[in-house]
Amino acid sequence: METKFSLFNQINSLCYWLLVSSDYRTSVKLDAEKDTYSVHITHGGVELYANTISGFSKRNTNFLENELDGMVAGLLHLKQSVEQKSA
Repeated sequence: METKFSLFNQINSLCYWLLVSSDYRTSVKLDAEKDTYSVHITHGGVELYANTISGFSKRNTNFLENELDGMVAGLLHLKQSVEQKSA
């Protein structure tokens, strides 16, 4: 469980960093009614990154951690791109 919380924190932190350090727009949403967790990143009205985990509460723990880890990797890639452009 600790690993999942850490990954959620990383996702939230990366999305917040993108929001305040660039002109990217971020959306992180946990929808209990639809049982989904989603992250969307747009830039200039163009969607650059989108990932939704359906059946969030029913996922196998290991599989969920892998999916969240993939989200972190994608967001880190975007962060590196922003940092390179501003350097």
